[in-house]
Amino acid sequence: MYTDNELKQMIHDADTRAYAGRFERLRFLLSQEDAEPSPVSALAREYYEEARLCWYIGAFVTTIVLTQLCFEELLRSHYRVSKGVSGYLNEHLKIDDAGFKALIDQARTENLLSTDEFNALNRVRRDFRNPYVHVHDFKVDNDFSKPNFMKQYIKITAPELVDYGVEDEAREAISSLVGMFRKISRRFFPIL
Repeated sequence: MYTDNELKQMIHDADTRAYAGRFERLRFLLSQEDAEPSPVSALAREYYEEARLCWYIGAFVTTIVLTQLCFEELLRSHYRVSKGVSGYLNEHLKIDDAGFKALIDQARTENLLSTDEFNALNRVRRDFRNPYVHVHDFKVDNDFSKPNFMKQYIKITAPELVDYGVEDEAREAISSLVGMFRKISRRFFPIL
């Protein structure tokens, strides 16, 4: 059992060690962010704020997952408004049953996302989020360039051994979020 003073010292020591990283991440975050107001659903707003907080504190996998979740809820809330609660994305797929890929595909088909936005969101989904959420076995004869639990672990614990570690992925994901989220939301829900 730790005393209160020991716990306070542990927090102080951790804050001291983490200060430089948080400072640089906050600087990066604020340099990328679109500061114009935007109307969004309450849930998408919460995901947005939590993704930013996770980036700031250095929770990189969570930053990636929440970035994707934030965009997913933004798109889903748009379709709930435009097609009705319990509506259908297309004639066969209920909005609530649609995954992120189906949502971004539909938004691209309807020209609600530019090609660059679609590609960035697809990259967040396919290249960053999916490998952490759908972890695959590692086989000795596997191509190590493909996602597997060992590569994901190395990207987190020893990023210097791979070309693109989890912090790099989180930086690209959060940059997409703070650069595009408000812009896309203003397109979906114009401010009058």
